[in-house]
Amino acid sequence: MIKRFCLVVFLLCTFCWSVTLVRPGMTIAADSAVADEDDFAEYDNKIIPVNDPLESFNRVIFTFNDRLHIWVLEPTAKVYSKAVPSLFRTGIRNFFSNLMEPARFLNCLLQGRFSEAHDVFLRFLLNSTAGVLGIMDPATYDGMKTHDRRFASTLSNYGAGRGPYLVLPFFGPSDIRGFFGLVGDTLTNPVFWTLRDEPLAAVAVQGGKAVNRTSFHLGEYQRLLSGTLDPYIAIRNVYRQSEQ
Repeated sequence: MIKRFCLVVFLLCTFCWSVTLVRPGMTIAADSAVADEDDFAEYDNKIIPVNDPLESFNRVIFTFNDRLHIWVLEPTAKVYSKAVPSLFRTGIRNFFSNLMEPARFLNCLLQGRFSEAHDVFLRFLLNSTAGVLGIMDPATYDGMKTHDRRFASTLSNYGAGRGPYLVLPFFGPSDIRGFFGLVGDTLTNPVFWTLRDEPLAAVAVQGGKAVNRTSFHLGEYQRLLSGTLDPYIAIRNVYRQSEQ
């Protein structure tokens, strides 16, 4: 019984900490918005139609995530970025990204994208050998393409709809399809199987990944929400635009 409980806790923490509150694609949108204040003001006031029947619940979770990011994750990442050189932080990011290449390969196959599966396989092979277990990224320097295919896109490929908008604790904006996609991503994550009986260690690893990733995007979340009338709506809009 205890093992099952620990496994559930680990599963939740693994996929919740697998990405930061604002995902990379959304961060890019934030930078573009900040660059042009007039465009951002228009974008902030425009409410994009979203299936959000759980808005009351989502706002509670959003507030929790917002405080966690501003009060815990961002300050920790600032200290971490000053203590750990960029070269080492990049190596950590590369290592964990390389671990997910087999999952990307599987999703490419499931979606019938065999050419992309070939690219992913070669990247994984090169980075795992010449790149020393993925710590370095010679595949990118060699011009090899990246294909970040995940289970959410596989579900979409087979006709699964988005479902209602959903804000997940720790993770942030998503939807029902994205939630089940995250479960699939977690189950194909080698860290899950390596630490499935050590939930505390798993939480530490995933928390460390989140801090490491945030150290490359310091201040972006605050810039995204600067001057917005309703941060919840702003984040929801950015999420929908990034998913189109």
